[in-house]
Amino acid sequence: MIGLSDTQVAVRYIDNIQLQRDLEVRRQAELASKKGPSYFLSYGLDRKRPELTATINGTRRIVSNARVAQLSAEKLAAEASRAAVAIETELTPHGLKVFRGDGAVTRPFASKHLVHLCETTVCSIPYAAKGKRGRLVVMMTNFASGVAIPTKGGICYKDVVPMHDTTEERNAFRVLGVITDSDGQTVDIDHRFTAKGIAWSVESIQAITDACKQRVTHAESKTK
Repeated sequence: MIGLSDTQVAVRYIDNIQLQRDLEVRRQAELASKKGPSYFLSYGLDRKRPELTATINGTRRIVSNARVAQLSAEKLAAEASRAAVAIETELTPHGLKVFRGDGAVTRPFASKHLVHLCETTVCSIPYAAKGKRGRLVVMMTNFASGVAIPTKGGICYKDVVPMHDTTEERNAFRVLGVITDSDGQTVDIDHRFTAKGIAWSVESIQAITDACKQRVTHAESKTK
């Protein structure tokens, strides 16, 4: 991993309260053997950035929550951008217009100090069904656990259980349908594009493109 750009860096995150407890337990144990503590939240950073890598004596620094949040956001945004290109390439020949996300990243669990968990919009695909305008919205999260409940104001995530070692986290696509007005603003959730009120959650681009082609085509056929 050495030498990779920030957007490719794997990020580890440890809850700060638990970290402090672990640090104290380890500190007491290591004082006797005169060893220094060695914890880290991020690894694989460029050798040319010594302030973020291991110190000369071999111990590693704790990366700040802000830095963890930044690395997580950059990595997710880059992966979402690549996914948007792949989705657009697949859907455009089928007459489906794809609007890419703006790269903005939000952190739905920042209030719980889980700054490494974030989401971003990959793209949206407009459609018309039963005289109403709508669009399929493809989101990406850097966590696969839990369920995504669509609301007019965005997605509400429930039952999310973060991995202790976030290098084991998997990205997931959350796909939902929304009804829009003439100005393109969301006015309601299109429940035909949910499963028991929950947004689709898949882990592959192929599943996204297949679902979009099938569901959008089905929705449009209803208007004829």
